[in-house]
Amino acid sequence: MVRVFYSQKTEQLIKKIELIQWRKRLQEKLSHGHQELSDNWKMCALGERIKIEGKDLQNIDELSPEARLLGYEFSVAIQNRDSDAAIRIIEKIEKLSTIWNN
Repeated sequence: MVRVFYSQKTEQLIKKIELIQWRKRLQEKLSHGHQELSDNWKMCALGERIKIEGKDLQNIDELSPEARLLGYEFSVAIQNRDSDAAIRIIEKIEKLSTIWNN
């Protein structure tokens, strides 16, 4: 007989979102090319999360105010070539329960 135990912690692990592409990019020396990607809502860290969720962004008003602020802060961090700040912002984006406006 096999027993399976389900817990809320298991659900949290299953739903954990990691922005792997941007984490890899931040290990590189940041350049103008990184900045161009981060300036585009669909290519920045939020864009990676949007793709992970299988959605498409038509208008930034679809994003929650918190997500928009983090997207802006991420772009500024990349513009300033500040990988440490960008990682902290990615961690915040990963922890958001939703990036969408309700």
